[in-house]
Amino acid sequence: MSAVIKLKKRVPVHAMAENPAMHFYASSASTWVTTGPDRNLSELLELMNKEGLSYNLWMLPVPPDTPYSIECYQPKVDGAQWVGTYVREL
Repeated sequence: MSAVIKLKKRVPVHAMAENPAMHFYASSASTWVTTGPDRNLSELLELMNKEGLSYNLWMLPVPPDTPYSIECYQPKVDGAQWVGTYVREL
């Protein structure tokens, strides 16, 4: 079963987003964005929300500079956790 979460407020940055041994990955049909030293989780979500498309959010248990493949908009990383699908309210 997939979850659909409608964002109504700015999402606070959780302490996990600052962990250098992991990062977040978001992808829509037209773009992808990751967290890293220059972008936190709130900034990632803001960029994806500005795009106006539905997107998926993943938590990856590897540093942001780790190379990995992406298939059908999904990161191929052992231990990757799907956080959810985000849909903007129209």
